[in-house]
Amino acid sequence: MNKIFFMFFVFILSGLSSAFALDYDFQSTYSIPIKMSIVDEISTKNGVLEGEVVNFKIIEDVYNNDKLIAKSGDLVQARVSTVMTSGMNGFPAEIYVEDFKIKGISPSQLQDTYIKTGRNRCFWVYPLKWALTPIPGVGSLTNLIKGGHCKIRTKDVVTINYYPEWK
Repeated sequence: MNKIFFMFFVFILSGLSSAFALDYDFQSTYSIPIKMSIVDEISTKNGVLEGEVVNFKIIEDVYNNDKLIAKSGDLVQARVSTVMTSGMNGFPAEIYVEDFKIKGISPSQLQDTYIKTGRNRCFWVYPLKWALTPIPGVGSLTNLIKGGHCKIRTKDVVTINYYPEWK
């Protein structure tokens, strides 16, 4: 009886796995880097908002098998998906940029999350906090030290990967 149940279970699982098959070839790791720079600087200090559209320009031509995919100077739109402000004890601010839209390239062919982080001050705040803890009330003063703001500058090179073999 157990053998029949096992065979039935394997038969059902094999049918389910083919029903949920994806068109992507995740075994292919061939990618082409696309290097860009932001057009207008954004910063957590100046109040960047989630959902805000930002523009990038491609720094150098992108080729796939001698075919021009993206030209230098082309504009690329992206969206700020997450903004984390700097926090207590030296935690830095972060900006996540996603949903890059490049003309002629499907969004499913891009690995397109870019993360920029501000200055992390935790590495010296926590040792200072623990060193001051024996003195009553003084160690908690380090809670007021905030991490660094995050800024994406025009000179920063933002690299995302294009996977031409993915569908």
